[in-house]
Amino acid sequence: MAVIANLDEFILEETAEGIFLTVTGDDEQTLKLRVTLDDLEEIVEVIDEVFGLEADDGEAEEVDESAG
Repeated sequence: MAVIANLDEFILEETAEGIFLTVTGDDEQTLKLRVTLDDLEEIVEVIDEVFGLEADDGEAEEVDESAG
C-alpha cells in the first residue's frame, strides 16, 4: 500500500477505460488509481468521518437560515 503524505492535489477523470483518481503529494509523489463508483462513495464516507463535512454542511444551512 502506498502512502502519500500531505495531499496537494487530486484529479478525478472518466475515460473509456474507466474512472481514475490521481493524487499528488506535496513531495511530488503521484499515484493513479482506477476506481469504481462504489470506491468513490467509500472515499466520500471516510472523508466525511474524518473531516466532518456533514457537520459543515449543517452549519452552512443554519447560517443561511438566519441570514434570510
